[in-house]
Amino acid sequence: FVNRIAEIVHGVANEFYGAANKNNGDTFLVIWRKWEDMEDVKLQKLADMAIIAFVRILASIHKSPVLAEYRGHPGLQRRLGANCRVNISSGLHFGSVIEGAIGTEFKIDASYLSPNVSIAYTVERATRIYGVSILVAESVIRICTPALATKCRLIDCVVITGSASPIELYTIDLDYKCLAVESAPNSWIRWTPKARFRVRQFMEAEKALKWHEDVHMVDLFRQHPDIVAMRMRYTLEFSHIFNMGYQNYTLGEWQGAKRL
Repeated sequence: FVNRIAEIVHGVANEFYGAANKNNGDTFLVIWRKWEDMEDVKLQKLADMAIIAFVRILASIHKSPVLAEYRGHPGLQRRLGANCRVNISSGLHFGSVIEGAIGTEFKIDASYLSPNVSIAYTVERATRIYGVSILVAESVIRICTPALATKCRLIDCVVITGSASPIELYTIDLDYKCLAVESAPNSWIRWTPKARFRVRQFMEAEKALKWHEDVHMVDLFRQHPDIVAMRMRYTLEFSHIFNMGYQNYTLGEWQGAKRL
């Protein structure tokens, strides 16, 4: 079960230049690496790709015909309810880490050590508190393009262990329940080594195009049919009303915020 989800998470992350590092049970750590002397423009695009990767992962999880089969599992329905479905939550944070091998001669893992890793885990766990699928820390909002930053909604400012100052948390409004499950792939297709090689070549070419200066991630966000469908119900009026309520919330006007 976890491997089926990992196949989607790792595949989409790789498509957007992310690297799967490790998983702890049902939790995955994915890294977008900033290389030395990276230009600001490329760093912005890398941050954009990380955000869009999480959005695409969410859509792919809910469109997967394999994972959709679990919705009708009798045991899961008895335990979780008739409307249960496989879901995923994501937290995104930007910061420095130490990369290295952890272990002994008996077992060695390539891992990342830093308070920023703990912050990223905390941001992900906070999705359950706020009832959202994706949370993006302000550290990412500061480095992504302004055009994509406007697609994220500020929902709180919190103190997180490991951070010297409060962190603003943003979400991306997405209604994944509107997505239809894809048809099962054709079982008659024969995946020969040659066919797999050609498909991989095509995917690598498509991946490389993302770095082209004429390719803007915000255009993909605006035009991808799954993202358009998931954002359809969230109107400009909703954003304005929520922003007014958030301003009241930050000023301590609790009753005004509650009414909005």
